[in-house]
Amino acid sequence: MISLSDIVSYTDDFLRIREVGDWDNALNGLQIENSGQVTRLGAAVDVSTRVLTEAAKRNVDLLIVHHGLFWPGLQPVRSALRRQLQLAFENDIALYGAHLPLDIHPKVGNNAELV
Repeated sequence: MISLSDIVSYTDDFLRIREVGDWDNALNGLQIENSGQVTRLGAAVDVSTRVLTEAAKRNVDLLIVHHGLFWPGLQPVRSALRRQLQLAFENDIALYGAHLPLDIHPKVGNNAELV
């Protein structure tokens, strides 16, 4: 088991989250925290109700995604977003999103393989 804060610190540094920052309110980094411990990690391109349901079935503690939950501006918490947040909270799933940092990272970024 490892602490969520240790994983977030390492990932923030590796993906240069602070250097890249947030773009048009696409929040990069930890979007939802859990109780603080991680034993099982999951990954997906997009977070969705289906992805969170599957993560809960597999006892995932931290889900790392390219496209997180929070985008331009404040969003009302209803419908799909409400269900997604509820799934994360009820199953103690932390969510880490890294959109632009994964787009531009020189080693693991989406565009690194195009060069």
